[in-house]
Amino acid sequence: MRAPGPAARSAIGTVLIIAAATAVYYVIPVPSQLSETAWAVMFFAGSAALGTLILLAGARLLRARETERVRMRSLVVLLSVTVLFFSWADKSVAALPGQFDDLHTRTDALYFNVSTLATVGFGDVHPAGQLARAAVTLQIVFNLVFLGAAISIISGFFRTRAQSRIHSSHRPADGEASGTAEK
Repeated sequence: MRAPGPAARSAIGTVLIIAAATAVYYVIPVPSQLSETAWAVMFFAGSAALGTLILLAGARLLRARETERVRMRSLVVLLSVTVLFFSWADKSVAALPGQFDDLHTRTDALYFNVSTLATVGFGDVHPAGQLARAAVTLQIVFNLVFLGAAISIISGFFRTRAQSRIHSSHRPADGEASGTAEK
């Protein structure tokens, strides 16, 4: 049996990182008795830290000579961490009375965040209180920025691949000099 190639190892590594982050999400304690003010401070500080992490990682990836595959892997991991952060935050704000309708478990929170990111929004789980609505509004802004970055990186990946194919198809073949074949 042949060992997996670099692309397969990269994909396996990405899946393992996301699985580990998801496991941490399910075991990290969710505060049950916070005041609205304490929750808001915690949420906005966490959002600022997450935003800073994303900006620094994005700037580093764009400056570095990383391959598009590495950039996409990093984007997937950052997106997963973002979804897990907002899921954790939504689960914690749901403990406050009247903030969320039908958000009772961590899986409910994860489901809500993935459906929000995908812009599906079934409506079964939704923010009801002002604090939860403010948090979800910030999440939507994060999602828009993140999706914009993802589209930019993915389109860059395909543009680079297309350009390399064009350049490789226009190279002179062996025995050709400056586009003219020897007779």
